[in-house]
Amino acid sequence: MQIVFKYGASILFLVFGFNGLAQDFELFKIETAYYPSQTIRESSVDGEVGFWEWGVQLAIPQPLKNDKTILIHRVGYVNLRADIRANLLNTDIEETEYYHSILYNLGIVQTLNANWKVILNVSPTLASDFKASLNSDDLLFQASVFAMNSKSEKLQYGFGLAYNTRFGRQLATPIGLLQYKTERIDLDMMLPNKLSILYNTHRPFFFGLEATLNGGLFNNNGEIEAVNITIDEAGYTRLTLGPILSYTVKDAFKFYATGGVAAGRRLEFINTAEEVLDRTPENGSFFRVGFSFNPSPKMKSKR
Repeated sequence: MQIVFKYGASILFLVFGFNGLAQDFELFKIETAYYPSQTIRESSVDGEVGFWEWGVQLAIPQPLKNDKTILIHRVGYVNLRADIRANLLNTDIEETEYYHSILYNLGIVQTLNANWKVILNVSPTLASDFKASLNSDDLLFQASVFAMNSKSEKLQYGFGLAYNTRFGRQLATPIGLLQYKTERIDLDMMLPNKLSILYNTHRPFFFGLEATLNGGLFNNNGEIEAVNITIDEAGYTRLTLGPILSYTVKDAFKFYATGGVAAGRRLEFINTAEEVLDRTPENGSFFRVGFSFNPSPKMKSKR
């Protein structure tokens, strides 16, 4: 039995597969996000759905061949808690489901010349409620490949292709990357995953706007009473948009907080006959905080 929860943080998930391949390399990151319960959109279902998630990742770079080839070993864990309430046959049912994702990502960064790099990511992932023994349904694969050009220390751009679960199911999607960094402005765009622009008015404080899109995938081994049907898969996607504030210590340790609107949310349960039960909640608020360790070019030059 398989449950597909295609979002995750991360959330972040967050979030984990592409960071560290450009100017800011995150050696360590921990993040948590809260999505208050919202009414299910489907008019025939009386209920609410809310989420709480947290995740952690650790990355280890391994230079090869005079630094022209770099391997990036990244491990991550995401915990997603789904709070579900539904009224079935005039009976209120409330339950909480926990889903876990354990990720290993092998990244290969190959320098072609002074300006161009090619980056390949392969990510085998265990994603499940772990209520039964591990099986092949708990394992999924994600991958991406793209080329990146460094026009200057301030400007980078790139393009490529990804195969992942960011849209609540396994899909191949194009990637577009643009980064522009100055002492005042930090623009970071990797479509369709993330778009942020931060301003620095008084170092080490930055503030601005951020939009992120993510998804996740989990195998389900237990019954979900609030759905009242045997579930094989479930897919979840969300788009978050809101202001962000970050504080950097020693050009390496970053604390950040963001909140705003979680829009475009989709939650789908899929049974063994591949029938889809839509349990998408209404748009609502969200709040996310995190901490990361990512040495800046300034810190590296000092050493």
